[in-house]
Amino acid sequence: MGLTVCQAQNVAALLHLQFVFIQVLTAFMQHMNWDDFRLLLALARAESLGGAARLLRLDATTVSRRIKAVEDRAGAALVVRERLGSSRLTQLGQTLADHAEKMELHVSAADTLIGRDTGLSGTVRVTAVPFVLNRLLAPRLPEFAKQHPNLNISLIPDRLNLSLTRREVDVAIRFGEPREGGDAVLAHKIGQVGFSVFTASEATQVPLNERPWLVYDPVVAHLPQAKWTKDLAQRSNGQHANLLMYDLETVFEIVAATATRAVLPQRIARQDPRLIELELPPNTPDMNRDAWLLRNTALRGVERVDAFVKWVIAADLFGIAVNEA
Repeated sequence: MGLTVCQAQNVAALLHLQFVFIQVLTAFMQHMNWDDFRLLLALARAESLGGAARLLRLDATTVSRRIKAVEDRAGAALVVRERLGSSRLTQLGQTLADHAEKMELHVSAADTLIGRDTGLSGTVRVTAVPFVLNRLLAPRLPEFAKQHPNLNISLIPDRLNLSLTRREVDVAIRFGEPREGGDAVLAHKIGQVGFSVFTASEATQVPLNERPWLVYDPVVAHLPQAKWTKDLAQRSNGQHANLLMYDLETVFEIVAATATRAVLPQRIARQDPRLIELELPPNTPDMNRDAWLLRNTALRGVERVDAFVKWVIAADLFGIAVNEA
């Protein structure tokens, strides 16, 4: 079935725009030097003028002036300044930054071939739920920093719902089977988290079997730990506390400070002297969640991301070492 006249005109217009874009891109790249590419790459990674300035070890005024000079040569906008000091690249700017990242990779590979170790620098943006960032990842990051002192790690709470496929983050650590990105995302199973029931060790004024349960807000009732908590409360004929939970980090701190009961990850809760583990009812099913490390396929071979991924897998953050997939 052939195209209508209108459809044919739309296709022709789209092809023309793509042709013009490629012409502009090609012409501009002929007048760019490596510093221009590094500037755009720093902006793509830092997402702010100040952050790019820190990566490049320049002041923000110099970065702003250089951006204007690059845009003047391009004859097009490359950066969009947004509220609260953040910045994002335009389509042309992002395309150029993608080229810069490939160039950086080739330069690094060439340095390796000739035996010159330049060290890793830049930023790896990592997202996970606050509990994983605060309790598992952050305490171990000084080890990584010793290995790579010039590499920055940006820790971003998962509740911001940033996307791997749109390159808003480089690495995600998440519970449960990966559902994002399809072939565009590489997934590594890095462990399994076992859960059990805990309560405050010093809240002795309330008997253990009379302490209310910290259940979850209906908005997050789909979470496995929310379902486990509700089921255990029903099986024990327990009361619900008048506080509704939303995330593990909040649950952890509240149960440690009050005479309540909650379902928590065993690996961390067993190490906290403020908590004691309670016996589970007979025939309680295993309460486990798989932990996965995800990254954009396009970032495979980018050394700063590869280094972080290998370190996380070797660090065995979740207590069960899993070989890299």
